[in-house]
Amino acid sequence: MVWGNISTYQHDFNAQADVKSSFRGSSVSDSVTPLKTNSEMSGAFSKPMPWAGGGSTKPPMANNYLDSHGLNPGLGNAGHVSFPSAVTAAPTQAARMANYTRFSPSDWSASNIDHYNSADASRNQSERIRNEAIRLMREREDKTCMTQRDADRRLGERLHDETFWRSELQSELERNVNETHQLEHMRKNLERALAETEGPMRVNSECIYNREGRKGIDMVNDGVENSLMREVDNIKSCQDKMKRTLEQVNHQLGVNRNARHQLERDLANKDHSINIDHTCHNLQNTSRAINLHGGIEKVDPNVSIPETWADFSNRNIQASQSARSASQRLRGDVDNLITQCANEMWSHWNNTNMSFQQRITESNDAHNKLQSHMSKTMQEIYDQEKHIEALKQAIRNKGNPLKVAQTRLEARAHRPDVELCRDPPHHRLVEEVGQIQESIDLLNRKLNEAEIAHQTLLQNKARLEHDLKIKSNSLFIDREKCLSIRKSFPVVSLATKL
Repeated sequence: MVWGNISTYQHDFNAQADVKSSFRGSSVSDSVTPLKTNSEMSGAFSKPMPWAGGGSTKPPMANNYLDSHGLNPGLGNAGHVSFPSAVTAAPTQAARMANYTRFSPSDWSASNIDHYNSADASRNQSERIRNEAIRLMREREDKTCMTQRDADRRLGERLHDETFWRSELQSELERNVNETHQLEHMRKNLERALAETEGPMRVNSECIYNREGRKGIDMVNDGVENSLMREVDNIKSCQDKMKRTLEQVNHQLGVNRNARHQLERDLANKDHSINIDHTCHNLQNTSRAINLHGGIEKVDPNVSIPETWADFSNRNIQASQSARSASQRLRGDVDNLITQCANEMWSHWNNTNMSFQQRITESNDAHNKLQSHMSKTMQEIYDQEKHIEALKQAIRNKGNPLKVAQTRLEARAHRPDVELCRDPPHHRLVEEVGQIQESIDLLNRKLNEAEIAHQTLLQNKARLEHDLKIKSNSLFIDREKCLSIRKSFPVVSLATKL
């Protein structure tokens, strides 16, 4: 038929329009383009046409309105090239075009039959589609109801699981809070006990400072000083233990708070999730809060599966239980430590007091003995002074007899001549002078010895007096300054542990 050639023309004209430029929107006169010769054409133009035998006959030119019934899908208003209209063309050309644009009766009948068959096929297909759609609607309705019931059941089971884990978390949270409060109370007791150890340390330091006021020989490294040093070491050791335990308590409180925070966060998430799932479980097809959310089923915001979800809460509960167990053991350790430190400090306190009492007894005995010796020394000094005075008197008493004897000798030395006889009186006078002088010398030696003894007694008296002052000072320090402030144990909380 001629329409096949027209379609071929349409294809070639479209090709020319693509090569040169688009003719869409141009006028009819501008749309007419001279055709190429057979030697220049390719594709459909290279085939021999009925009018290719020569002569002046030109190929028919058709406009887009010829395809208004859709007989040729290749032509239509969507094409890029506009063909010359039969109205505007020359008379000869219009007549030629009229012959080529007419359909035959067979084409007309074929078109009608095609329309009938197409209508029957579309109706049959529509009826089949309606039946399938009805069956599909029933099946989908049943399946939707079943799926919705199953979703409701699963939401109920999920709510039951969430409620169970929420109750477990709530119970564990309460136990964690109670344990944390007890541990904080124990920490306060430990801090108070640690602060009260400063009382014995202050008393001990004051005793050591006061005993530095001892003098002389009493500056001795005695049992009291050793007891005080051992007591200081014990107090420092207890303080170090309490400080380390206090650090452990603070760390454990941090662990308890962390476990509590995890439980609270998990519990808050459970509450929020329960509210959401409860709302979802109560939703029905007639609810007002329902709405379409396109593509929401393609979004997967989930971060866990049921196993990891349950394991997460279980791990939080186990972590809290472990923290509570450690906290309970630590509370027991703190209570034992306070009791142990109280007993040790009390024992050292009593030992030091006993050392003080023993030292005071020893110092008091030494002081009494010194006083006894002091009394005896004073009596001896008095007796020695009287003896010295008697010796001096005896020496003075030998002066007159010596004078008499020497005067006699001197007087008899003036006898004249032969009268100077060495007679017995002369010998006796000489012996008497020698005897008296010997007595004076002996008495002087005894006087010298007595005076030396007297000086020694005075020196001993001075030493005894000095030592008595030292002993009195030591007794005052140990008994009045030290032991008086150690009568009561200066720790209240530790004393209750004794």
